[in-house]
Amino acid sequence: RRRRNPELDESQYETDYTTAVESGDERDQDQWASLYPPISSDATRQRYKQEFDTDLRRYKQLCAEMDGVNDRLNQLNKQLDSVPEDSPQYQDMAEEYNRLKDLKRSPEYQTKKLETKTLRNKLFHIKRMVSDYDKV
Repeated sequence: RRRRNPELDESQYETDYTTAVESGDERDQDQWASLYPPISSDATRQRYKQEFDTDLRRYKQLCAEMDGVNDRLNQLNKQLDSVPEDSPQYQDMAEEYNRLKDLKRSPEYQTKKLETKTLRNKLFHIKRMVSDYDKV
């Protein structure tokens, strides 16, 4: 994301700082641009495409895993609303719900979430490089 130019009357408040998210995204773009520069040969295109296909499989696997957790949480949330709170079934569902919420906060899950974001940015960049090469 690019910052818009500040208006003259806002310039005194402009600090030139960016948010962590913006900085991270810009850094990722720079990283991918240096690791995967524009394609200049069919061999490079083939290498990029192979890496894209491998990473896409991993990305889809991670997304499916995280979607499964989220889908189950949503399902449990709806079921908990329809079961009496004093029933054993409610207790079992509540325990599973809390376990899944804890899982989402775990370092392992957060690492997978970050890996998914990183792969998404990488895949987007490689796809753009291949597309740009194919236009020529």
